[in-house]
Amino acid sequence: MNYIALLIASLVLVWSVAFWALRIRDAVQNYYKVPVIDPEETVTLRDGAPFISVIVPAHNEQGHIKGCLESVLAQDYPHFELILVDDRSEDRTASIARELCKEGDKFKIISLKQRREGWTGKCNALDVGVRHAKGSWLAFLDADSRLQPSALRQCYHTAVACSAGMITLSPRLILKGFWEKALQPVFAGMSCILYPLYKVNDPTSPVASANGMFYLIDRNAYDRIGGHHDVRDLAVEDIGIGKRVKAAGMGLLFANGREVLQTRMYTGLSDILVGWTRILSASMNYEVGAVLRRLAEHFLISLPVVAVALWVYVPFAKETWPHTWFILPAVQLLEVAVVSHLYYLQVGVPRRYAGFLFIGNLMLVCVLALIVKKVLFRDALQWRGTTYTANRYMPRNLDPVPADSRNTRASLWSGRSYACTPQGRK
Repeated sequence: MNYIALLIASLVLVWSVAFWALRIRDAVQNYYKVPVIDPEETVTLRDGAPFISVIVPAHNEQGHIKGCLESVLAQDYPHFELILVDDRSEDRTASIARELCKEGDKFKIISLKQRREGWTGKCNALDVGVRHAKGSWLAFLDADSRLQPSALRQCYHTAVACSAGMITLSPRLILKGFWEKALQPVFAGMSCILYPLYKVNDPTSPVASANGMFYLIDRNAYDRIGGHHDVRDLAVEDIGIGKRVKAAGMGLLFANGREVLQTRMYTGLSDILVGWTRILSASMNYEVGAVLRRLAEHFLISLPVVAVALWVYVPFAKETWPHTWFILPAVQLLEVAVVSHLYYLQVGVPRRYAGFLFIGNLMLVCVLALIVKKVLFRDALQWRGTTYTANRYMPRNLDPVPADSRNTRASLWSGRSYACTPQGRK
């Protein structure tokens, strides 16, 4: 027996066990510390519920826009307006929206013909939408997402109850094709590893994030962080907004929105890979070291690597520990089953899709390797038909910069304390 190979195989298996143990910890912590927005909960809004402006940016979204806008117009919240920002669409997005525009001042359509230099298309559209908004609270919703009728009411109530100036949601993913079922939950899980939701909700932790599919923010908090101006060139402006709200001490809450928010992010393999390459590279701030670390972690738990490690380990283990050799492989298998059960349950995805877990992990390894190449060679960021030549995988402004450079990290992230009791867990 090659003892070096045996040592390596053992270390791989031990690492795998440790990795999945940490994922179980995350899932359990999320269960207890991430509130679930329950659309059936009875909520009575106090008198004078604020006016909310719902802003939807849309670029060539003719396949999604009708359902999105109808879901907003169906909200049971008493005081709101809907602002659609048609961002240079070349399809029927605008005409479909105009067919629904029968609510007078409750629904506005703004058409953009160009993008300001130095701004991503989405940030530019959102900034323009805010300029037309009347609300003292702002809700930002992606055009490929839909809300349940009580979403605004429940989210505002939860934000106030938790003393949060901003609330954002994790969605229920709509998965139809094979690659969507195999990859989307795994890639979304990677985002949760980068930004654990229970840490986002901990005001003493520097971890902060947000989901641009939907977030609701107090306009005072939005103005205090400078709106979208300081995140105008970020591919993950939502995370940048969340980081700045938490750093400013305005209170940030990441809630489980599987019952009130649903989205179909990408519809094919190419779209999934391109989209998540953009999201994950920007989430790691284009730092090669961070990407390589995650690449190594997920490579070591990939099915081929674990299979080879077991092939080397099991014969020796059977000979040395004939009655207990199976413990390490069994623990690993049990952990994977527990993680997939808890995680898929929490995101509202059928647990049978967990069978695709290892396929998703292999594709994630490929995406991380691709990100390394893009960062090293400074490939231009491309998204939605636009090439951002001034944004060549180089920005370092994902994290907010203290207004006073003398501030310590602790004072920057001190935030304000808030507590929120998780709601029902369907």
